[in-house]
Amino acid sequence: MSYNLSKYPDDVSKLFRAKPPLPYKKPTDYPYAKRQTNPNITGVANLLSNSLKQYIEEFPEGTANNHLQKYEDVKSSKIKNSQLIDRRLQSWNPNVDPHIKDTDPYRTIFIGRLPYNINEIELQKHFVRFGEIQKIRIVKDRTTQQSKGYAFIVFKDPISSKMAFKEIGVHRGIQIEDRICIVDIERGRTVKYFKPRRLGGGLGGRGYSHRDNRLSGRFATSDSSIPMDRNYAPRAPRRDPASSVYNSDRYSGSTADTRYHAHRPLLATSAPTTSITSIYKSRNSRTRESQPAPKEVPDY
Repeated sequence: MSYNLSKYPDDVSKLFRAKPPLPYKKPTDYPYAKRQTNPNITGVANLLSNSLKQYIEEFPEGTANNHLQKYEDVKSSKIKNSQLIDRRLQSWNPNVDPHIKDTDPYRTIFIGRLPYNINEIELQKHFVRFGEIQKIRIVKDRTTQQSKGYAFIVFKDPISSKMAFKEIGVHRGIQIEDRICIVDIERGRTVKYFKPRRLGGGLGGRGYSHRDNRLSGRFATSDSSIPMDRNYAPRAPRRDPASSVYNSDRYSGSTADTRYHAHRPLLATSAPTTSITSIYKSRNSRTRESQPAPKEVPDY
């Protein structure tokens, strides 16, 4: 496209003049037709032949992957542990255990998470209130004679064992020294296909470590109880649909139910609220007031 620059003045027409062409620069690369690999380039095999031979003679089988050794150790230890558990499980039979021989499993309870320093006499003081006790056995290690943290109690009456399990149970627990202990039935001889925790079964878990944070209601401690003397924020005024008057808070009356205070936000100080009268009227109400009332026509 060409422009007629003659009708413009000189100072304006020179703004539209074509610029000079770009200057030629010699390319730095070879032309595409002459490009090729340098024929003087050779490999490094001749330089490394002697070094590679010495390395192969020194390490004929290579070096071991030491960074993978720890994973192999963990895998082998798990396999050995599972094999050991399988062998112990085959020989485990609670019906022929000499420690619980000639005892009724329905009169026996299991106590777990016991303090390790408790003995049979101190444990009896916590469970004698449920009934007469026939036998108490705290399971200990055979070599160190240290408690393993659980015990069995045999009552003379099966009702006593049911009362202890029903009152204490697994979820509520009982406070013994500084630990929350649980009570359960003896599942080894009463539940089919049950296995203890040391043999890969059990009903374990460590949810009791955060037990104080989960307790609420009647199971909460006195320290965690919620004070009832609170200052509550007033609710926004509520408008009666049948009128144009805004009513005050429903909780401010003398007949208000105190249980609804739990659903209100808290404030440091609560300000009294007063009723607000609005002068706003809807379009329908204004229309009815502006129109005269229709006259009643007698029905002859």
